[in-house]
Amino acid sequence: MSDGVMGASPEFASRPVIIEAAINGARSKAANPHVPSSSDEIVDCISACVDAGASIIHVHAGQPIVGAGGHHDSAVYKDAFARALERHPGLLLYPTLPGGGSGTTMAQRLGHVRELCGMGLAALVPVDPGTMNFGHISRSGRPPVSDRVYQTTFADTDWAFELCRQQDLPCTISVFEPGFVRLVQAHRRAGTLPLASIVKLEFCTGDLLFGLTPDLHGLQGWLNLFDSGELAWMVTLRNGNVNDHLAELAIARGGHVRVGLEDYTGPGSPANHELVAAACRIARAHGRRPARPNEVRDLITQNNNT
Repeated sequence: MSDGVMGASPEFASRPVIIEAAINGARSKAANPHVPSSSDEIVDCISACVDAGASIIHVHAGQPIVGAGGHHDSAVYKDAFARALERHPGLLLYPTLPGGGSGTTMAQRLGHVRELCGMGLAALVPVDPGTMNFGHISRSGRPPVSDRVYQTTFADTDWAFELCRQQDLPCTISVFEPGFVRLVQAHRRAGTLPLASIVKLEFCTGDLLFGLTPDLHGLQGWLNLFDSGELAWMVTLRNGNVNDHLAELAIARGGHVRVGLEDYTGPGSPANHELVAAACRIARAHGRRPARPNEVRDLITQNNNT
């Protein structure tokens, strides 16, 4: 075992591991030729990931949307999502969440998600419950000097959680800074968190400036901030390889894992399904099998995920 990693305790051994594949994001084929961009490539990639053991798929389609006005188009997802679901009924798919800002409402940002869910083509609502400065250190070592802010207000978060509760939609919640997950915990204690929710604990390496360190200390720091034994959680590593060490730390402690080329900057040019397969091998080494898509909702429902 790696330093600081223990075998999965008996209470976790029978719990399947949810593996999410974030298959493209803002990555280009120049970065990795296996990044899927066309509808056909996205569908084939989704199928390969599901066959390898993924049970949630996250897709950026049409354009990589990471900010800019809060609007996105559901139409660019329809073909790929419909065909993927024909091959894999019950698979949990969800699109990207555009950035917020002054004059942008959460209803606008989630408009395409609501439309896809209404058509039965998406099954998770993404929420990033907080506001942060967003930037990276330059190649010369200069800290960022831009005024770029990624914004989701308390009101935005409350609106999104209420939408999920009213429409009985499961929620995937990315927490980039400690205050984000403390807000999630507050909603949980107040009874306003969607019943089916999974928290993504965001780690980063390299020049990015958010989150906690991708090691045992960073993971434990996150887990100290919320009821991690009652609320499902997964780890994701931006600009690194989550399978190097962090996935094993999480799996041994009852957590789940996100992999995929949206986040990956390790050696070589792996395909998405190869990253999924690597996470599956880690899970099985700890006595936990990959979750099937039709198991995910039960696994992320509060007080029913042990």
